[in-house]
Amino acid sequence: MTLQMQTKNLNSYSKTIALDEDRLDLQFFPESGEMVHGLPTKVAFKALDYNGKGKVVEGEIINQRGEVITIFKSNQLGMGSFIMTKADSSMSWYARVKPAESREQRAGGIEQGAEKGDRKTEKGEWSSMPYAPCPLLPLPKIARSGNILSVSRISDEIRFKASSSYLKNDSIHIRVSCRGAVYYEINECLKNGTRTFSLLSDKLPEGIIAFTLMDQELHPLAERLYFNERPESRINIKLSTDKGIYSQREMTKLGIETTDKEGKVVDASLSLLVLNMDQLGKMQRTRQNILSCFLLSSDLKGEIENPAFYFSQGQDRHDDLDALMLTQGWRKYNYTKAPEKMRFLPEPKLTVSGSVSGAIFQKTKKGAELTMMTFGKSRSFLKQKTDSLGRFYFGLDDEYGQNLNVLIQSANKKGEKKDYTIKLDKKESPPFTFNHARSIEKPDSVVRTIVEKNIERKNVVDALRLSSGTILLDEVVVEGTQMTPAKKKVTEEYGQPKIVISGKSIQEKEEKWSFGLYSVLLYNFPDKVEIRRASNGVLYARVKTNDEMTLVVIDGIPVSYWDYPSIPSIPPSEVKSFEVLPYAKNFSKLYMEVFPRAIYVPSLGNVIAIYTYGAKGIYGAHQATGIMKTTVPVFSASREFYAPKHDNPYDWVSPDLRALVHWAPNLKVDSTGRATAAYYNADNTGEMKVVVEAISDKGEIGYRELDYKVVKGNGH
Repeated sequence: MTLQMQTKNLNSYSKTIALDEDRLDLQFFPESGEMVHGLPTKVAFKALDYNGKGKVVEGEIINQRGEVITIFKSNQLGMGSFIMTKADSSMSWYARVKPAESREQRAGGIEQGAEKGDRKTEKGEWSSMPYAPCPLLPLPKIARSGNILSVSRISDEIRFKASSSYLKNDSIHIRVSCRGAVYYEINECLKNGTRTFSLLSDKLPEGIIAFTLMDQELHPLAERLYFNERPESRINIKLSTDKGIYSQREMTKLGIETTDKEGKVVDASLSLLVLNMDQLGKMQRTRQNILSCFLLSSDLKGEIENPAFYFSQGQDRHDDLDALMLTQGWRKYNYTKAPEKMRFLPEPKLTVSGSVSGAIFQKTKKGAELTMMTFGKSRSFLKQKTDSLGRFYFGLDDEYGQNLNVLIQSANKKGEKKDYTIKLDKKESPPFTFNHARSIEKPDSVVRTIVEKNIERKNVVDALRLSSGTILLDEVVVEGTQMTPAKKKVTEEYGQPKIVISGKSIQEKEEKWSFGLYSVLLYNFPDKVEIRRASNGVLYARVKTNDEMTLVVIDGIPVSYWDYPSIPSIPPSEVKSFEVLPYAKNFSKLYMEVFPRAIYVPSLGNVIAIYTYGAKGIYGAHQATGIMKTTVPVFSASREFYAPKHDNPYDWVSPDLRALVHWAPNLKVDSTGRATAAYYNADNTGEMKVVVEAISDKGEIGYRELDYKVVKGNGH
């Protein structure tokens, strides 16, 4: 149930309450798509709680007569599988979930331990679950005819079997692919409706392998995802510390070495993370890492719960990975649905694209010459011609920061500069949707611990500052403005502005598809200024607070009435400030300058003052013919984080309570495959975890963890 409240001052608040925390969502996923009559089928299942998280369950599979066929039990993430050996489409099949509070009873022999309501499975096992409290959940319908592609691991082989209820000795085609690359194309004939194949696991890359079964006309019939584990193909990372136990604030020295399975040096880039396990241990055990990111999340849809679980060091997670492939990687071919159009195509690099048209009639310009200059860290000079649709596409090198300044010059086929209209494509981002169900969650112990520790750190630091005579202030906002000659003239002539929009604010709101100053103001500052379109199509600016006439002054120079159509197209990059003066002084005098032959002169009116970097009025605010200046978004700039240097480990005046002890995201091994790192530990004691992730120029990846302890120092 969701409660929504709104106060009189329009503050909103909502809260979602779980009415049934014991709610269970049990879903079933037949291997490769569906259960087929007469064919043995592996069926995976996934149990979710009221909040969409995995829930541990166990139970029985029964038919409509109440006969127990098999039992099932999930892993700790609520996933598992069972075998349906006798799939019969003429019967209904159910799962009966064991109540969480019930317990199996065993006393003496199996026959003696059987209680009332117990049933024997096909394997001769006894189940002591009473019928009454157990809800029955229907399994998916069994198809009368169809195809199944099953995959399993036997030693170092991947064995896959194609089965069909209607194809007996027909030709089939099996495609084996990984991350879009096809590794095997197998063409064989079924024998009495089945055929088994095998491949060595080391002949395929590590990661998600797609096995696709097709008929002789290459129409897909079934598909099964399988995770191929090959830890030996990863980068071998050796981690070592100069000591096993450290004191508070003592320097730790790390040694890192990267090799392949044969011990040869691997040229790799490294990321190093050191954290306090007491505060961030649970997050570390469940967070995404380089293995889960490259090998799982990149190929599976949806959120993977606890991705690091599948790559725990020293743990065999094959069955858990297979359960994930069978559930979250489940797919079924459905020919009745039209293929979904991909709305957001992958972007391999930064680009500037758009179209060119005439300035007046807006007709697309085929073969127009464009020259683009970029003013980033490495400047570039690019030229190209528009295609038959008047479109262009410039590819950019990687740039980092906020925005990249670009300049585009247009010319006709003869090379003559022309004032064409250049429209840049709007790079639409995928919509962000808020998963309201997350607000149902109970307070997370990890979040609670982090918040409590942050409060503790802040209190300690604030107490230290107060003890040293420092005065803590709330937020202080200092506002000011630069008084240029033009601004001084406008202020003395027409008065102080009531609204000021800085040029920086306007430029930050400018998009690549913006077509001038007024277009930015229209869509981004409607609460400060009103932009109206007249009957002749020209945009005009008005003051929102009254209906009096509004005139424009640029750099202290009044704009003549015949130049007003040029104001909307002033490039936002040329604007230093946009200011609004309601009921300005000396308005009659300004009106006579703009309309020298006017018969009626109003005594009241508003003034909009625009200041440009050219400081030469409206003609200095416009660019040269055919030139477009704008900015395009680029990659986020890299950051550096503060790490204290405790040269004197006995200086304990200032506390150091870091939970994240050290982070070095850009380490590089030398020619011998070695790298070193050194950092100071914090005041926190306990277990520290070192995490190193690696990737080579060939795409090989590696992951390694190391633990050490920090104890109280002598100087504390």
